[in-house]
Amino acid sequence: MIEVQRTAAAGQFIAFAGSDLARGETVLRAGQVLTSREIGMPAAVGCAAVEVWRQPQVAIISTGDEIVAPGKPIRPGAVYDSNAAILAVAVEEAGGSAKPLGIGPDDEIVLSRLVNEGLATCDMVILSGGTSKGAGDLCYRAISSFTDPGIVVHGVSLKPGKPLCLAVTGGKPIVILPGFPTSAIFTFHEFVAPVIRAFAGLPAEQSERLPAA
Repeated sequence: MIEVQRTAAAGQFIAFAGSDLARGETVLRAGQVLTSREIGMPAAVGCAAVEVWRQPQVAIISTGDEIVAPGKPIRPGAVYDSNAAILAVAVEEAGGSAKPLGIGPDDEIVLSRLVNEGLATCDMVILSGGTSKGAGDLCYRAISSFTDPGIVVHGVSLKPGKPLCLAVTGGKPIVILPGFPTSAIFTFHEFVAPVIRAFAGLPAEQSERLPAA
């Protein structure tokens, strides 16, 4: 038995074409960050794929004979590598994808090889440690052969972070951050994070998922 208590209205409980999105209405705008809320919109109109800004790949190299990877036995006079872990997460927060390349010893040839490996596989290379204004500045020497334009800044009027070194080759930034963790992360946020956000298509101070292109 069915009991009807009120009259059914014409079109009741029927979703008509265009009731969610009208013809010509914008679904997503360029530069909009895609989260779980936005990603359903193109799917709802039958769009299987959208163009987005690619996450920049960032190579991370820690330097110094005294640096030991976490989890390995420590030796007298050595310190654990905290910079690689800190910078990897900071890169992700800025909208990039981190690619740690390990620890480079105080050897100009090895450091040059690691830098070239990073340039071959990533959009940016970050080194930490080994930068100063003295003869022991191996990281500076390892990238000094680049001339297109190569090194553009070596030393800034900033504390902490004075020995920062900035270079570009093949359109890819190379950054040598100070080895002290506080100085490294401070200069990262001042000089590196804005570049990563720009590469990722993100606004200057926003770091979320990839935006639509």
